[in-house]
Amino acid sequence: MDSDYIFLTEKEAMWAEMLMEALQKADIPAASVPVYGAGLVMRAGVQERLRIYIPLANKPQAEELLEELFPENQK
Repeated sequence: MDSDYIFLTEKEAMWAEMLMEALQKADIPAASVPVYGAGLVMRAGVQERLRIYIPLANKPQAEELLEELFPENQK
């Protein structure tokens, strides 16, 4: 991941994948990183969560898209 990527949000895997798809459709590069390791998810049965990172240059567009998809999570 390039050093100009910044944290956008953290979501359960299902919602994170939906967000990643929307970012891709909007031509916004993004990277996701698992919060927990696969072993913990399998043994403890916790829901996998992903952290989404986007380029700093795309922050305004990505935040707007995030607000459209998940208005309840915004300030």
